[in-house]
Amino acid sequence: MYRSKQNIADSASSPQQIFELYLFVNPIGHKCYRTEQEVLKFMSSLDGPKVHFRFITFHNFNTVTQYMKRLNLPEKDLTLRNQIYSSIYDASLAYKAALMQGKKRGRSFLLHLQKSLADGKTTYSKELLAEVAAKAKLDVDMFFEDKESPFVKNSYEADQHIAQEMNIKTNPSLVIFDNLNYHYGLLLEDNITAEALHEVIKDCSVACAQKNASMKNTNITTIGKNYIRITH
Repeated sequence: MYRSKQNIADSASSPQQIFELYLFVNPIGHKCYRTEQEVLKFMSSLDGPKVHFRFITFHNFNTVTQYMKRLNLPEKDLTLRNQIYSSIYDASLAYKAALMQGKKRGRSFLLHLQKSLADGKTTYSKELLAEVAAKAKLDVDMFFEDKESPFVKNSYEADQHIAQEMNIKTNPSLVIFDNLNYHYGLLLEDNITAEALHEVIKDCSVACAQKNASMKNTNITTIGKNYIRITH
């Protein structure tokens, strides 16, 4: 689970700096697919503080609208809107079910699914899920059984609650927690690249070394009592 302002303050005495990254994504979105690749690129090139990360699916009426605008789809087509909403919901459950067979396989499933839908011609379907599950080396029968389980649905609902608590408004969005530096989560909504993440992590590390001096390379705006938005 994520940590609130008070949780971070309580852990400020820890001698090791640890970052926690939460990337909120649309499980059928190509932009989110590219952003996930950037986060993985950042993780593979990381040489410094310890970093944990999670990909979390999130959607609501506004994120569906954003998705439709991005693909130039008719926003007032209610049938299409409902179809997209249902597909995103179903894909979110599928991703949660895939994660039950391991984090790496779950992420592989998510990436394969998004890549498969990137051409705009492939239809989201049970057949596609079976194909993607096989590519991710999942036990396909177990995957579909888990997808229908109450545990997966409850886990999905918990993720939506996390997104709401973190003031997530758009996909992709990245929240960064630093156990030593800030009393706020850092919310990054634009320019989520490996290079940008290296810059933010570096600034946080320098600020910690300078006893919580301000980050010099970002603009910071408070959004609620527990989170701040950062832009480059």
